[in-house]
Amino acid sequence: MYDGFFYPYGQTKLWTRNLMWLAVSNFLLYASFYMMLPVLSSYMVQQWQTDGVTIGWMWAAAGMTVFLPGMLNAYLVDTFRRQNVCGWAMLLFAAVGLMYPYVAGAGVLMCIRLMQTMLFATATMATGSTLVIDVTASPRRTEAGVVFAWMGRLGMAAGVALGIYVYPYWSFLYAVYAATALAVAAWSIVWLLQIPFRAPLRPPLLSLDRFLLPRTFLPGCHLMGTAFVFGALAAHSYNEWFHACILAGLVVAWLLSRRVFVRMSVRQVVELGYAALLGGLLLLFLSRALATHYLAGLPVGMGIGLLAAHFFAAIIGLTAHCERGTGNNTYQLLWEAGAAIGFGFEYVWTSLLPGSVYAACVAVVAAALLLYEFYTHAWYRRHIHRIH
Repeated sequence: MYDGFFYPYGQTKLWTRNLMWLAVSNFLLYASFYMMLPVLSSYMVQQWQTDGVTIGWMWAAAGMTVFLPGMLNAYLVDTFRRQNVCGWAMLLFAAVGLMYPYVAGAGVLMCIRLMQTMLFATATMATGSTLVIDVTASPRRTEAGVVFAWMGRLGMAAGVALGIYVYPYWSFLYAVYAATALAVAAWSIVWLLQIPFRAPLRPPLLSLDRFLLPRTFLPGCHLMGTAFVFGALAAHSYNEWFHACILAGLVVAWLLSRRVFVRMSVRQVVELGYAALLGGLLLLFLSRALATHYLAGLPVGMGIGLLAAHFFAAIIGLTAHCERGTGNNTYQLLWEAGAAIGFGFEYVWTSLLPGSVYAACVAVVAAALLLYEFYTHAWYRRHIHRIH
């Protein structure tokens, strides 16, 4: 209600200094978190000969821990200074990661990962669901959320590629140090920003506010399916150039979405995203040539980028004005859970049926496309009119 006072109409620009630095911080935090996915998996196999099924179940369980601190989200950011909540979560995330080289077994290592995952969830909630909204004028908050989410996706792909690239050449200790340095850089950016002060409130200790929005379940399922495919590919392909091609596809999708895809209908963009993702997966499934592997990365990245962006917008579209932060956090949690399930699924599945993960991903994408065409699109149009 006071946005017009704090942000006069002529000053409601999107790319403020605070938003730019928060976006960079988000990129670095995601890169740090996802860099350790391939590194830890390889380390467990080399150090303790952990089998693929065990690793898969561990990663799936780790992905579910993103939901554990969720009921406390509103209490944390409305009772304490939001910048402090974010800063301490990031700093503890970095500090806990330094324990990896000193554990004596895969079970203890995974416990550390569980703690890191909960801290990561808290940090991304405090930034994406609160600080980004706090530093942006009301008319531009949806755009700011889109930018912030895109930077997370780019950091995610860059982190996986970086982890796969450095681990064959660096020791496990130096890989941990690199991931920690990225997290510390993300923390230092947030800590040095000047964020507007918000008076503390008296929220209940537990609530769904800034946690999950149940009415977004259906687009959330599509989002989790897209994240599942990314996670499965991240676990299956230990080729850094393939993941660099996925990163390039994400960048292309972001650039085209600002210039070309805005002229297309929502349905056309979703169909294009599913077509690109399905086409890339079919290339991977039908050909084992290395050149084809790289070529497939570009449409896979474009498809993931377009679909993640659309279903983020769909989740935000289903929120009321006061639920924007909850919608942002719902997107982040469902994406992380879907990616972790996909990562774990690949290890379990290929341990039982080697080489078939591409077929499973094709089946998931085809089923999601059919669900969208015959149900989700019409369902979303009905519900968006009821809310707005």
